[in-house]
Amino acid sequence: MQNDVFQREQEHLSDTWDRLSKMEKDLESRIGSIAEKAAEEKRDIRENLSLNFDGDSDSMETYIEFEVMNHAIDHYNIERDSAIEKLGRIRRLLKAPYFAKVRLRYAPDEEPEEYYIGSAGISENALEPLVIDWRSPVAETYYNQENGRTFYHVDGRRIEVELLLRRQFELSENRLHAFFDTQIALSDPLLIHSLTRQRTDKMQAITATIQKEQNAVVRHENVPVLLVGGIAGSGKTSVLLQRIAWLFYRQRDTLRPDEVVLMTLNPIFRRYIDQVLPDMGEMNPVSLTWGDFLSMAGVPGKLLSGQSGGVRTTARSLKKIEEQLPTLTLEPEDLCPVRQKNLQILSAGRIAAVLASHENIPTGERLIQISIDELKEIAKGEIRRRERDEEREGYGAGEPSAIRAGEPSAGTAGDRPAGRAEDNRIRSQYGGAFYAINTCQWLNISRIGCRLLGKKRLTSLEWLYLKMLLTGQRDLRTRYVMVDEVQDYTPAQLMVLQRYYPRARFMLLGDEFQAIREGTAAFEQIHGLFNSEVTELSLTTSYRSSPEITALFSALLPPEKQILVSSVQPAGNAPVIRAFPGHDDYAGALFRAVKNSMQEDGLTAVICAGARHMERTASLLKNCFHEAGEAGDCPVPALHAGDQLPEKGVFLIPLAHAKGLEFDGVILPDADKDTYPDTPLSRHRLYTALSRATHRLTILAQGSLSELLPEAAKP
Repeated sequence: MQNDVFQREQEHLSDTWDRLSKMEKDLESRIGSIAEKAAEEKRDIRENLSLNFDGDSDSMETYIEFEVMNHAIDHYNIERDSAIEKLGRIRRLLKAPYFAKVRLRYAPDEEPEEYYIGSAGISENALEPLVIDWRSPVAETYYNQENGRTFYHVDGRRIEVELLLRRQFELSENRLHAFFDTQIALSDPLLIHSLTRQRTDKMQAITATIQKEQNAVVRHENVPVLLVGGIAGSGKTSVLLQRIAWLFYRQRDTLRPDEVVLMTLNPIFRRYIDQVLPDMGEMNPVSLTWGDFLSMAGVPGKLLSGQSGGVRTTARSLKKIEEQLPTLTLEPEDLCPVRQKNLQILSAGRIAAVLASHENIPTGERLIQISIDELKEIAKGEIRRRERDEEREGYGAGEPSAIRAGEPSAGTAGDRPAGRAEDNRIRSQYGGAFYAINTCQWLNISRIGCRLLGKKRLTSLEWLYLKMLLTGQRDLRTRYVMVDEVQDYTPAQLMVLQRYYPRARFMLLGDEFQAIREGTAAFEQIHGLFNSEVTELSLTTSYRSSPEITALFSALLPPEKQILVSSVQPAGNAPVIRAFPGHDDYAGALFRAVKNSMQEDGLTAVICAGARHMERTASLLKNCFHEAGEAGDCPVPALHAGDQLPEKGVFLIPLAHAKGLEFDGVILPDADKDTYPDTPLSRHRLYTALSRATHRLTILAQGSLSELLPEAAKP
């Protein structure tokens, strides 16, 4: 019976693959035909279009001809783009046409219907799907993992069905390797096969192995703020990317990639995930590190460290700015002249006079926006007055005016209005000055902020928050903001994001116990920052690490969290944990661990507590390789923020840059009580480091092991 089923599924796969191949050839031919027709249409345009503007009626006919022909070309472009998009889906499916199927019965007296589920949807006609997209409503029955009565949603309506069969496939191209009929996640062979594969320098999509609790996050309703807390290895980042793909699918006609912002940890992590969405046929959203975000928002370079003067930004300092700003009167020293190149258009005193004329309006966005309009009119008047003055002084008779050459000097407002053409000429010629007015470069944000807070310098967050309050600077286009590793953001950072993206829906993912810096936001604080709009979900199953490694890092969690943690990985090797009293013995053990890992497949990370620890470990290994008689540089590279993960081998990486990543093996040097003392922050740091490992974990210390390591794990 099993062989018969295998044979039928192989025949179905072969037939599907053949039909996809035929569709590929047909589309390639169609795209070529469209290109030929478009080229012929363009030739006809060039040959037959007569340009006649002798009279109004002739001009109108010419414009109509232009419009008709442009419409024809646009039609070809739309048809070609649609065909290319479909061809891309087919080519992805030819690598693996589908990964699952479901058999559903809609009513007791009806015949069951079967649906094959793949990474993309395709049909030969509008009625019969060959493969359905994993994001389609009916595919929800597969991810519900409930045989018998289940459901899916279509446009907010719940459709009740009976799931008769949930089958998973392991296949490539037109060859079926295996199939499994499964009901619950913990026994899914396809999941186990996925989890035990080697790690690479790129994250892989989890489309075929999304589990029930993950699916609940991916397909959750469109709420204002979705906060997802998950233990290490629960697939938070993968779920985030799958949800972005799901949102793009569900809002195909209205949501563009540039309307979604993904906040990532660092450039290493950004490159690690950059192929997940393209592999699903979706474009990447706007991806920003925190530094990228500050630069994009216009924060001056000297403040981009985010901790100017060594002072951490607090939520209280931002609230103080918000509370005190309306009572502040702007002084001439708070303002900067407006210039075109090196020459002044508006003085600080002239700007102060405009602001003072609105003494009944509190300092803030309304006052600044009203002033911007007035300042632009005053600037135009002064430019016109100066041009007339220069012409009277003799520049007009054949010699170009200095002001017309873009070299104005200060003057008083003009007294004669200009026409639209003249206004456009002035705005174009003096674009730098008008850009400075529109972008409020005439406000000395740093001085205003220092007066408000009574301090000598502002941090980057204080500067940006004040500018937003003063000028109304914000992003009104972005519809979704996704923040990964949210536990590493401070309340002040989240306040800035919330104000900068006022129309966006937020998805925040993190693990409170991976907060490795002081002062970051706890989930309780996040609820307070976003008021009552937060919907919180949890992910408690670890799909990353072996049971032995999971047991070790989960022992660092509070008892009430430990009992919720489980691993679905097969049993593996126990972590190696050793301490050495002397430096030489410790160095030798570290060297042997690295050498052994160099013989293993996949990636092994030597995770160091910080940059100085990494430098010291790199120097130690270099000496060890030299003493072992191995010529050349140390074969273990050290990764920094701008680097990319290697495809395989052993490398050093600081803990801050290892966050969010996973490796086949992890070596943790310096696991002593001084590097990881018994404090809550060190507990988080150790938990984060240990949980990066999937299959192999070696923990080494010189002197006494950290007291945070469970007694049962110590040798």
